[in-house]
Amino acid sequence: MNREKRWDWDKHSQFILDMIQNGDESEIEGFGGTSSDEDDPVEDPDYTPLNQESSESECESEEEIPQPEGEVSQPREVPQPSTSTKKHLTGQENKFSWRKKPFEAPDCTFKGESVTPPDELPTPLQYFRRFITEEMIESLMEQTNLYSVQTTDTLKNVNTTVKELEILIGMYLRMGLCQLPGNRTYWENNTRCAMVADNMSRNRFQTLLASLHFADNTDSSNRQEGDKCWKIRPWLDMFRKQCLEITPEEYNSIDEQMVSFRGTRSPIRQYVKSKPHPWGFKIWARCTSTGILCDFQVYEGGTGKRTTFGMGGDVVLKLCETLPPGQNYKVFADNLFSSAPLVLELLQRQIFYTGTLRSNRLSGCQLEDDKSLAKRGRGSFDARVEKEGSMAIVKWHDNRSVTLISSHTAVEPQDKAHRWSKQEKAFLDVNRPHIVKEYNTFMGGVDLIDGCIARYKYNMRSRRWYIYLFWHSIMLALVNAWLTYRRDCKLLGQRPLNQRRFQAEVATSLILIQAERGRPSLDSKTPSPPAPPKRVRVGVPDDVRLDQVAHWPVKCAKRGRCKICKTNATTTVCEKCDVRLCFTEERNCFKTYHFA
Repeated sequence: MNREKRWDWDKHSQFILDMIQNGDESEIEGFGGTSSDEDDPVEDPDYTPLNQESSESECESEEEIPQPEGEVSQPREVPQPSTSTKKHLTGQENKFSWRKKPFEAPDCTFKGESVTPPDELPTPLQYFRRFITEEMIESLMEQTNLYSVQTTDTLKNVNTTVKELEILIGMYLRMGLCQLPGNRTYWENNTRCAMVADNMSRNRFQTLLASLHFADNTDSSNRQEGDKCWKIRPWLDMFRKQCLEITPEEYNSIDEQMVSFRGTRSPIRQYVKSKPHPWGFKIWARCTSTGILCDFQVYEGGTGKRTTFGMGGDVVLKLCETLPPGQNYKVFADNLFSSAPLVLELLQRQIFYTGTLRSNRLSGCQLEDDKSLAKRGRGSFDARVEKEGSMAIVKWHDNRSVTLISSHTAVEPQDKAHRWSKQEKAFLDVNRPHIVKEYNTFMGGVDLIDGCIARYKYNMRSRRWYIYLFWHSIMLALVNAWLTYRRDCKLLGQRPLNQRRFQAEVATSLILIQAERGRPSLDSKTPSPPAPPKRVRVGVPDDVRLDQVAHWPVKCAKRGRCKICKTNATTTVCEKCDVRLCFTEERNCFKTYHFA
């Protein structure tokens, strides 16, 4: 044998011993893995790798330890990432080691602040003003008046007020309840809508819409480097601040929202395939399981920089920064965001994560292929646990296979899912892992608030792209107020208003409350002008009834039943509330109605 090609057994045996003693255990155990995070295209959601079938023998695993039926393992403490895990999070190590063994659920008892019911249920307008405050309207008024002065070539000084902008918002909410094809149709003779047209003239309405503004164009400090939403950034920051004041619940979901926009003059317009409105603005949102928006971020486009957790992981970490650490919050998201490094990073903050997982982000975890699970039938599954016991990956076959990852739940305890069988033409009960049940129960918060917004949202068209975000924030505030109100009613055991009646009451209160009006002339020689046509109002909100502004008793020709005593026939009507009330020395129901 040639001496130059001779194998130096002493040298290489010493190298192997040094690697075993000083190297990481996962470097040897993960040698048979097929993927790593270096090849994981997290930034490109449409990337789909080739199908790589793997057998169970390729994965180094331990035999599954059976447990008695109905017996659940005792909770353990939250595992802390090992040295190899920390290397992985810093990009020095890109491999995990997985075992086929039962997952020991950690102690994830919720330690955060619980939601407490109010002593007295606020009015719908008070709920709405928790998110659209008077300071926000004042800032909008200042910037709108400034913008109208700066563009004197096309607009005049609108000289608007806070009250007029509240009326504008109230008219927009009413338009959502009675939708017509265009703004002008609400004032046209054939399609006139009194609930909108009686509160403001058409020309004034159009002038205010054209003048709405949120930031000073001449102030260079507003144009921060890389901020594409600087024109509406002050309004979004104030609205986000109000959303963060909501007491977060234990279960939260993270997903994307789409604001429909078909125009071309926008720096942040996106196209998302298979969405109901594919063209528009993308918003990352974190909601509770009941749909209440707690935090959000407008997506302004990719940066082109590759990060450790990818675009989706960075979004989750950003939205979870506002959650108090160490309180055992649970976060749910879909496969756009999920990855094994993200789960471990959130676990360091004591935030538990559950979500679906893409096949190219398994981090070396070898599971049964789809064909093998399909042969075993519906309800079959395969599970693996990370070697430190920090997380588990479960692949479950229903109509098709789905893969999920979690740091606080896995297979046990299983339950039954009711499914329809085309072959047997009957409903069957199939086995369902607990991770699937948890995901289906708490994931739909963002979809819930999207459905509520689309129900009564009026599509106000504009050439300025940021106006769409403004009206979307108005609807977010309204739905947030209604969901918060409904949660408080549930805690107090009261029956809540539905969304339509809640929105109508907020719109009526914004239009009528604190309406300034002078005292009518008492000079009998001056002929009184003809009375305006009466507006039909079904019910008066408490905010309007008790504001003690412009409630004047007027006489009408016909007698009617009093709103309070129900028995006497009276000819006195409150001009603002349009309610018949007794106004005599014996019975002063007028005072009782407005000061009770």
